[in-house]
Amino acid sequence: MILETSPHSSFQVTQLCESIAICEALKGDRFGWGNATDTEPAFIAYLGCNNDEVAGYIKTLNIFHHCDSCKVRKPKYLKGFEAEIKIRGLQRETDSYALGLDSLLESEEAKHIGTNYDEYQYYAHGVMQRW
Repeated sequence: MILETSPHSSFQVTQLCESIAICEALKGDRFGWGNATDTEPAFIAYLGCNNDEVAGYIKTLNIFHHCDSCKVRKPKYLKGFEAEIKIRGLQRETDSYALGLDSLLESEEAKHIGTNYDEYQYYAHGVMQRW
C-alpha cells in the first residue's frame, strides 16, 4: 500500500507489512542511500516496534543485517507502534554477507500472524519437524 509520494515524484513510501515500510527512490540513488542495484532503486526501511523492543532490533540489524545507521524516532509512517526505526544501508536480498529486507520482512510477517517457530518453518520453507 502506498503511504506517500513526494511532491516531485522522486520517492515513494510503501507499506510492505504491518510493521515495515520502505521509502524507495523512483530512479537510482540520487539521495546517496547506498543500496541501489543495477535493477532496483535505493531505499530506506522503516520498522515499527514497541519501545522495549528497540534495543534488540538495533542489535539484530547491526550484527546480522550489517546496518550501522539506525535511528529511532516517533512513528511517521507506521503509526500503530510506539517507535519507528529508520534503517539505512539495508540490502534488498539476503546473501552470504548479510541478511536483507527479504529476511526482515519474512520474520516480521511471521511474528504478526502469531506463528511459532515450527509452524513458521513449515509454511515458509516446507520444513516439518519430526519428533
